[in-house]
Amino acid sequence: MNGVMFQGFHYFLDKTFPESNGRNLWEFLKDEAAYLSRSGIYAVWIPPPYKAEGKNSVGYDVYDHFDLGEFNIKGRPQIATKYGDKTQLLEAITALHNAGIQVYADVVLNHKSGGEADGEFWEAIRVEPENRAYERWGNGFEEGKIDIRAYTIFQNSTRGDKYSAFKWRVKHFDSVDTVVEIRQNGNSFPKDSRGYIYRYLCNEPGYDPPCKNFERWVSLEKGNYDYLTSSDIDFGRYDVREEMKYWGEWLVKELNLDGVRLDAVKHISGNYVREWLGHVRAKTQKKLFAVAEYIASETKYLHEYISIMSAPDSFPQTITLFDFPLRFKFREASWKGELFDLRELNYGILMVEQPTMAVTFVENHDYEYGRQVDSHVKEWFKPLGYAFILLRQAGYPCVFFPDLYGSVTTGDHQGQPSGKNYLELLLKLRQQFALGEERYSAEANVAGWVRVGFVPRAKGAMVTVINNSFNKVKAINVNTGRTNKQFYHLATIKWTPGGFLVVNNRYEQYGDKAQELWTDAEGWGNFPADGGSVSIWLEEGTQLD
Repeated sequence: MNGVMFQGFHYFLDKTFPESNGRNLWEFLKDEAAYLSRSGIYAVWIPPPYKAEGKNSVGYDVYDHFDLGEFNIKGRPQIATKYGDKTQLLEAITALHNAGIQVYADVVLNHKSGGEADGEFWEAIRVEPENRAYERWGNGFEEGKIDIRAYTIFQNSTRGDKYSAFKWRVKHFDSVDTVVEIRQNGNSFPKDSRGYIYRYLCNEPGYDPPCKNFERWVSLEKGNYDYLTSSDIDFGRYDVREEMKYWGEWLVKELNLDGVRLDAVKHISGNYVREWLGHVRAKTQKKLFAVAEYIASETKYLHEYISIMSAPDSFPQTITLFDFPLRFKFREASWKGELFDLRELNYGILMVEQPTMAVTFVENHDYEYGRQVDSHVKEWFKPLGYAFILLRQAGYPCVFFPDLYGSVTTGDHQGQPSGKNYLELLLKLRQQFALGEERYSAEANVAGWVRVGFVPRAKGAMVTVINNSFNKVKAINVNTGRTNKQFYHLATIKWTPGGFLVVNNRYEQYGDKAQELWTDAEGWGNFPADGGSVSIWLEEGTQLD
């Protein structure tokens, strides 16, 4: 597959985004379906489509998994989610399908948010947030067993029992970080002196198992990374496991989904994710595509997770993972400039070590500008990053919404310009020239690769060069598989203060190679790129449609 995924949203998205003209996201995606298809997009990943705690929330603070913009909650008049109502959602999916585009929905299994205050006290223990192996069982200050009330009632009174009669209560969670009231040693108080995680100790009398615990087979960061946020769903309970499997089956059928993006899987038992995915695939009779978000800077953790999901004799499930190690290298390269050694890009990444399991990306909603301090990939490097994922042989690349359409300044987010002019070019090249064998080479400040072609749909050979030097033309020697052959400069892509510049045909900085470049008798050629840019060279006699 030479497909491309599109992340159809970002964290700071609202109705003022470029090209929106007042349309909500579902309306916009419906209208953009034909354009995305023409551009070479194979699938669109949509945000969590169900009702969240916040009326303008991105969607990861899930309140009701079964409300797709159909009911109002907590007395609010608003029925739609931030992105639109259920009817608009279904129309968008239909339009995308009619345009030949698959739809992947964001699946949040880990937690629920925004519950009402529970009147029932439940036994718990304080846990240190930065070291979950340390539970405060002593007799000192803020130690020992406590009874707590928390925000653990989730009831959508307007939905009632439609779609599901399951009633979420405190017993269905294993931990929280916010309480209504604490009781200890005859005293009652609203909160502790500092923040803790509160792990519930027991299920209701007579329930098997009697005790609650953090999940095993989760990330061991912070001792045990089961707890992430809000009210953490207890997958140690059979009733919870079955309800969430039923919901997954319902969601795929209700929306006619082609795949899922699994959120925050490092915080959920890998065994349960495998169980959930296997159940949904079996019940829907669909070979659902699945990509999981496991945030890690080292590939060893991604390999371990893939091993859990594909364990033999345990109903193994095929899954892909976002290549976070590669994305973190992109971020580092963009901040270091020419001090970053480009040879590092191609090592220690899932794209190289398990290419068929890697979903590659340059930016996403978790790290874009404004989400965390200096977490984003700087604009100047984005064309280099996108060339690296879109024109290489390995991985399933994903394009980020604001990188294509741009964004507006809001809150901590600094608006960014549209990258349509260069992304449309790269997407066309992926379909017509980024095919066949790849020959890759890299030096400290310049890297290049050849796509040799000689396969169906390939129009000819293509050479791509990226250069992270500051205003210095550099070249790299690569073997094109074409002897004594002329190549011509198709385009150089470079960030400027005025936006992204795409220079076609002649590029004077390349001197006598600006017009034409020849390979030698063995197929080798020295292909240049300007500092901080991507250059693309095509075999003479071929052209991009």
